[in-house]
Amino acid sequence: MGRLTVVGSCNIDLVTRTEKFPRPGEHLFASEFGTYLGGKGANQAVAARRAGASVRMVARVGRDAFGSDIRSALASDGIDIGGIDHVASAPTGNASIWLDAAGENKILVFPGANASLGFTEAMRSVGSLGAGDIVLMQLEVPMPTVVQLAHSALLSGSTVILNAAPARVLPDELWPAIGVLIVNETEAAALAGGASPAQAIKVLIARGCGAVVVTLGAHGCLLAQAGDTSPLHIPPYAPRGVVDATGAGDAFCGVFASQVVAGSTFREASRWGNAAGSLAVETVGAIPSMPVRSAIEARLAQEARA
Repeated sequence: MGRLTVVGSCNIDLVTRTEKFPRPGEHLFASEFGTYLGGKGANQAVAARRAGASVRMVARVGRDAFGSDIRSALASDGIDIGGIDHVASAPTGNASIWLDAAGENKILVFPGANASLGFTEAMRSVGSLGAGDIVLMQLEVPMPTVVQLAHSALLSGSTVILNAAPARVLPDELWPAIGVLIVNETEAAALAGGASPAQAIKVLIARGCGAVVVTLGAHGCLLAQAGDTSPLHIPPYAPRGVVDATGAGDAFCGVFASQVVAGSTFREASRWGNAAGSLAVETVGAIPSMPVRSAIEARLAQEARA
């Protein structure tokens, strides 16, 4: 088994629940409010760790109480936090999250310290990489850092899993360094010029990445690999109920990576990701919703929906 390193964001999530989202200029009262630890990088690191992987987190937080809280929380989950440094130039990143009665969300992110994660410092925190290692990244840290780290990982024989979220244009030089690209339907369409998920997969693999997974929410996911771009549908698992969809994609990515680093095929890793995502929507908050391995195994024992 190789080592899983997650390079990404650490945020504080400010979560507000309401019956419906306000229109411009409309004043509504919220029904609930909570503060949770989050950030796509931290979420995915916790998801991978709870699924059984040994995880090192590389990130930047502010010299504030939020930053200290994040480090303590990740350490308590058994994550190696030696690569999470405090910076004095910016506060810890945060995300303002609105949830409606159906559990759908609207999110506004302030990068804060996440924007200070440069390649040289990140590479020093990552340490040596080799064959069998996995580097999992997202797009809430500077793009130049993502590009350079991806190529360094490729040269070392490691596999890069990139969750291209939030949706941004990817530089041409990044594509050949991506072992697995994970995107949702909206992100896939943005990257592939509005194509359907199945069409988008063919477009994205043609740009040079090794495999593409398009998550479809309640409909599971599509998977294809270079050399065989016919998408394989991996069916979903039914949640008991949907209360907050915020962390579902991160649960998928972290658990997918945990299985790949353990030697599973992309197909099997996708099954685990679907099960994890179905569990994550049952709990409010991102990190609180990341499921433990026993819960994932129990969900996998259920029959997936066609």
